[in-house]
Amino acid sequence: MIWLIVIGLVMGTGTLGVASWAEQERSAVIAHTMGLVTFSLFCLLFSITTRDERRTAFSLDTFSDRTFNLATVASVLTLILATVLGPLQKLLETTSLDVQQWLICICVSLSIIVVSEVRRATRRRTAGGAPAGTESPAEG
Repeated sequence: MIWLIVIGLVMGTGTLGVASWAEQERSAVIAHTMGLVTFSLFCLLFSITTRDERRTAFSLDTFSDRTFNLATVASVLTLILATVLGPLQKLLETTSLDVQQWLICICVSLSIIVVSEVRRATRRRTAGGAPAGTESPAEG
């Protein structure tokens, strides 16, 4: 439960931080779009990091599931289309982002991988020599 609170705080703080910055520096519609993109990327990257509780997201096994890969690609394409395709822009009240704005969204959302990997490393360290899979489901 604590883990979900931490993840929620990271995602919420990152998303609101990007949106707040964008609203001050750019405009409300860019802030809305950057918030949407940042939160969507957080969710997408979190799904990648939680595919396996024990293995790092940097493992080749992370992308061994074809269905997962297709869903990930579809999510990325949908997110891009939401910012460049006129009808989706109108529906979602978004606008096109420039490269710098995309990079800000990506860099902030990558923090979820850092937090997940730190947690994973900490759990490995505290588990000591316990065999994999001996942790109770309540941990986490």
